[in-house]
Amino acid sequence: MKVNLLHPAVFAVLAVFLVSTQVAHAKCSDRRSPGMDWSGCNKTNKMLGDSDFSGSRFDNADLALSDLADSDFTGASLVKTDLTRVSAIRSRFVNADLNKAAGYRANFDRTTLHDSNLSKSEFLRASFKNSEIKNVDWSKSELGRVDFTGATLENVSFEFSNISRVQFDGTRLDKVDFRGAYTYRTDFTGVDLSRVVNLGPIQLRLGCGDDKTRLPEGLVAPEEWPCVE
Repeated sequence: MKVNLLHPAVFAVLAVFLVSTQVAHAKCSDRRSPGMDWSGCNKTNKMLGDSDFSGSRFDNADLALSDLADSDFTGASLVKTDLTRVSAIRSRFVNADLNKAAGYRANFDRTTLHDSNLSKSEFLRASFKNSEIKNVDWSKSELGRVDFTGATLENVSFEFSNISRVQFDGTRLDKVDFRGAYTYRTDFTGVDLSRVVNLGPIQLRLGCGDDKTRLPEGLVAPEEWPCVE
């Protein structure tokens, strides 16, 4: 049967297709602004610092190698976003959703990270030095070798996460949940752990510490920490 391309129904379908294609293209070329939608867009190696991204969507977007410094991501959605090697220093992530985000070797030094979801994320070798991290779900995540030097962590869940070789030097830990966390060579040297929860003796025996490491009530330090050279 021959299809009449001038038939009104066919024309309507083609028109909807063309419009939707143009909208999708326009979305990724939209200027930076609060509440925009860059979901699925490729924004690698871009200069995006000092931006107001509050309420915006970056789900499944690729932001690898981009400069996001001094930006506001309050209420933003970054589900499954690729943040590999981004620089997000001094940025704000408040009420943000970074579920399943990936931030290998990303720099989040001096960021504000409050009331946010980072569960099932991957931030291997990322840096959060001197950051303020409060009320964050970081459970079931890959955080090997993350650097939290000088940071404040309050009411943060590392339940069932890999935090092996994480650096907690000078970190303030308050109501941090270590239930089921993998702590192989996690550095607790000189760290006050007295206010953390669900930290067990096996996790201590796997981690690193010294005689200045303060433990929660009822826990005893290993006879010898495994990281002593």
